[in-house]
Amino acid sequence: MPLTHAQKNYIKKHIRKEGISQIAQAQNISEKEILEYLKKHWGEEKFHSFLIQQGLKTKESLKPHGFKAFIKDHWLNFLLLIFLIFGVYTNSFNNAFLSDDLAEIVQNPRLGEFSNIFTRPFGFIRLFLYWLAFHISGFSPFIFRFINIFFHTGSVILVYILFNLMVSKRIALFVAAIFAVHPAISEAVVWISGGGYPQYAFFFLLSFVSYILSKNSKTYYLLSIISFLFAFMSHPQMPMALFLVFPLWEFIFGNLRKNWLKTLPYLLLTIAFLLITLNYLSERETTLQTVHYQEKGMDNPLLLIIIAITSYFELIFFPKILTLYHSELNFGQIQFIIRSLITLIFSVGILVSFKKNKFIFFWLSFFLIALAPTLTPFRLNWVVAERYLYLPIIGILALVGLGWDKLDKILKFKQIIYISFVITIAVLSIRTFTRNIDWKNEDNLWIATGKTSPSSPNTHNNLGDVYGRWGDKQAALKEFQTAIALKPNYGDAYHNLANIYNELKEKDKALENYQNALKYNPSLWQSYQNIAAIYYEQKKYDLALDSLQKAIQISPANLQLRNNLGVTYLISEDKNKAKEVFNTVLSFDPNNQTAKQGLIEANK
Repeated sequence: MPLTHAQKNYIKKHIRKEGISQIAQAQNISEKEILEYLKKHWGEEKFHSFLIQQGLKTKESLKPHGFKAFIKDHWLNFLLLIFLIFGVYTNSFNNAFLSDDLAEIVQNPRLGEFSNIFTRPFGFIRLFLYWLAFHISGFSPFIFRFINIFFHTGSVILVYILFNLMVSKRIALFVAAIFAVHPAISEAVVWISGGGYPQYAFFFLLSFVSYILSKNSKTYYLLSIISFLFAFMSHPQMPMALFLVFPLWEFIFGNLRKNWLKTLPYLLLTIAFLLITLNYLSERETTLQTVHYQEKGMDNPLLLIIIAITSYFELIFFPKILTLYHSELNFGQIQFIIRSLITLIFSVGILVSFKKNKFIFFWLSFFLIALAPTLTPFRLNWVVAERYLYLPIIGILALVGLGWDKLDKILKFKQIIYISFVITIAVLSIRTFTRNIDWKNEDNLWIATGKTSPSSPNTHNNLGDVYGRWGDKQAALKEFQTAIALKPNYGDAYHNLANIYNELKEKDKALENYQNALKYNPSLWQSYQNIAAIYYEQKKYDLALDSLQKAIQISPANLQLRNNLGVTYLISEDKNKAKEVFNTVLSFDPNNQTAKQGLIEANK
């Protein structure tokens, strides 16, 4: 029997205050009739969210037998998603260590020491995984990269579970499949040093899904809090605004007034890690200035947000230009006006969706919240980086999935939706597959980056290294000079330019550029070492000794520098100081053959 007008009004008025069973009893109707009315009245998205908030939809998955039933019902989709991930990334498995990987892994003498894990007690997870990978296979890039692929796979599965809980099985597959293969986030998966991004995203998604499931389970709530803690332990910066997702969820789909206390631990954890992170800000700032030569100052936040958001939209919807350094961010007046209008439309869309569609409002807000830590005017990160997009992209893909679902209900020929979906997955997969080739080795990466980021001094400096390895010294000189022209305080480029001049036997130019390198980066002990080598060849031993001593002050644990100092004392007939240096080396390394031979020579 159809519900009366009075019954419908009663349901609408009391549904948030009373349980379904109470309403059914009060109005003498069945719970099924109430649910059918709500589904028709609200629409699918809001109805599913209500079921989650009431603990009705999730009861099946809370119990062990329900979990088994869930796996049985969805295993084919899980298998498809895993197949997509390994299909698009299979050609990256044996890619080399690149860029930051060299310093973090290959050149890290403490990588295999268990005690190294505790050098970062609030971020030990990555160090532990590196330690484990090293002891499994040594310096095998595959094992280190497999860690990234593991977390990416976990994140994809959690995205599927999340959207299945919130909306439907079909939208869950749409969103998770695109997320699995999207080239704009491939940098975070294929670049070993970028693995912190899928790692923190995995733990946050696990935290969020567990929170949704926690209405009737303290175990899920505890898992949610622990996972949120692990998200911070995976990346100190990116989760900073994610505590907002939990009260936002309650505000839109739950009951914030009733459950605000439940969201408090996420805020407290964020404050704790914010205080911890503040202690490392000066270190981060120093690194950016000495390693990346980032200039001090602040950016205009409005300009930064417009450029960043529209650049990310471009990466999501037209991922043709992918690069490690997004340096081409200077736009003409017309281009900037267009980007400003796009940002304005996006902002208005958020406001309108608050009234019209809470699902859209939530995911547009999620996109901004997840991206927020990178949109600050303080120069502590890049304006645009593909790895930053790893978690935020889910907010935009949610709308894509919803759009496909809406079209499927409107279009007469429903096959068009599935054909377009398959084509989209195929095109994105091919782009990711080809992008993986750029990450194959140093040469591929920097040549590809040179084509997409010609105004980046870092690109030209790295291209100089490529041409230097190829033996094309003139091309290398040109690249290093271009890097210096773009960034006149680029100490590393001066050092590399000096190396080429040194190889070309132009010692005066080499010395001049080593001195310039030290002027802009006094921590470059390698420049002092190479200056010492030139003075040694010229038999200017006093100058060589002075440079070596300065190098040792910067890098006191470098035994090769100390051995060079001992040899220089020896050749300059100061045997007592030579003995002192060689004995010091042997105190650190009793089997050091250079020091042993030096002592023999000093004792003659």
